[in-house]
Amino acid sequence: MKKATHKKTKAHNATLVLRTIYHRALLSRADIARATGLTRSTVSEFVGELIQAGLVRETGPVASAVGKPPINVELEPGSRQLISIDLGEDEFRGALVNLRGEVLHRHSLPLGDLKGPGALREVHRLVEGLLALVGAPLLGIGIGAPGPVDPRRGVIKLSVNRDWVNIGLKDILESRFKVPVHIANDCHVAAMAEGAYGGHGIDPSLVLIKAGEGVGSGIVLGGALHSGEGHSAGEIGHLCVDREGLPCSCGNRGCLETVAGLPALLRQARDLARRTPGTAFGKAAKAKGVSLAMLADFNARGDREARALAQEFGTQLGAAAASLACILNLRTIVFSGTPVLFGEPLLEAARAELQARVLPEQARETTLAFSMLGPDIVIRGASALVLRNELDLP
Repeated sequence: MKKATHKKTKAHNATLVLRTIYHRALLSRADIARATGLTRSTVSEFVGELIQAGLVRETGPVASAVGKPPINVELEPGSRQLISIDLGEDEFRGALVNLRGEVLHRHSLPLGDLKGPGALREVHRLVEGLLALVGAPLLGIGIGAPGPVDPRRGVIKLSVNRDWVNIGLKDILESRFKVPVHIANDCHVAAMAEGAYGGHGIDPSLVLIKAGEGVGSGIVLGGALHSGEGHSAGEIGHLCVDREGLPCSCGNRGCLETVAGLPALLRQARDLARRTPGTAFGKAAKAKGVSLAMLADFNARGDREARALAQEFGTQLGAAAASLACILNLRTIVFSGTPVLFGEPLLEAARAELQARVLPEQARETTLAFSMLGPDIVIRGASALVLRNELDLP
């Protein structure tokens, strides 16, 4: 085993001090020394460097009955800004974000039918629009992209809806904008957001299942993203759940996406409306057509037909959660995206299915919950991706 060099040890200790300040409220230098196990002189040195860099600020002395009053320090969240981008929907969405993952400004561009080089030009335009809003040193650009992504090389391996194959987006953007760029799959990025900002403590381990047009998941272990050797860990949308099922966009049949993706959910709702034309749900569907908002509204009102669809949706997601719980033995599984719109009925069905598929003790230890981060989860996750790579935060 190689001995750590002085340079590496110093870098590790500097990161340790910054992480301690990031995760805790007002701290004095003595508090930081106790929390990290470093000497007070070492902590004072690093705090001084962080203050000089603008990352940390002093907040003034604290009243003390004995001796010299200690001076607390805290993170300066506005000292750096990040550009965070979500390429996963029918429009490209971006935001300017601070070190706490808080959105400062937004910018979006409708994509329409653009694909290939045209869609890539829109990424450039989105970054340029956000750069015009930057008001502090830019730490980097973070991107959540659909499909398999190699995060080490920053290559989008395949994005069917964008008609992108092996696009080296990291190199393209770094060459043009001269700032660090970090890219990962949008579900992986969403999991990073949940780990960083979802209230699960320091360095959490969890799985996030994100359902929308497609279904995917992200795995966070000890606060760090686990993407697997081929960078496709958590690609549950293309697990076969019915070998005789409907064709999937991937070329197989009966994938989870064919029963739990948004297109499948809306297809099931239209089929149900045709079978039950005399119900309130059937009549509304005939008059206005089926939409996600309508389905969620009827479910919230306790409509039997809509509630049954929500429960079946939850059952399918619960089966996926059970597989992940068995394989990974993680105790926290979070749903984001479309499932959140259906509330407790969906969650109850998912819990029941998980309990039916795993050992009783494991079922008791596994928590299923909804993400509270809302539609910005990928944007905030893209900021977490930059923070982790550039400052080893949060």
